[in-house]
Amino acid sequence: MEVYPHPALVELARADKRLPYKVKNVRRYWPELAPVDRQRLLLETWAQIVDLLDREIVGVQALLPAVEEADRGARLKAFEDMLDAVVCVWIGTTVLEGCATPYGDGESAIWIPEPDQVGRAVR
Repeated sequence: MEVYPHPALVELARADKRLPYKVKNVRRYWPELAPVDRQRLLLETWAQIVDLLDREIVGVQALLPAVEEADRGARLKAFEDMLDAVVCVWIGTTVLEGCATPYGDGESAIWIPEPDQVGRAVR
């Protein structure tokens, strides 16, 4: 099963566009802001994502490590990778429950949770 976190997060957040959650893109997301403000917005976005994921897979929030505004570089990237991993697990649960749609063809497809199925917590 192939999954992409970005489109799944759009469905999870019921957003109109991709969420600004990738560390390497903070300058592109908020070019007018100072680095400290960019990081603050990134951490706020992560907190929102974690809250949404916790509604889907109960206990996620308690298991993910805390991220501090003082954290930099590898620590931030490690958290982003963990977040992507949890999103992929969530997508997998929706596929197993029959609540995801494959996009592609008979040989290759990516799976995205169905918007009307978001909010069904796995315990």
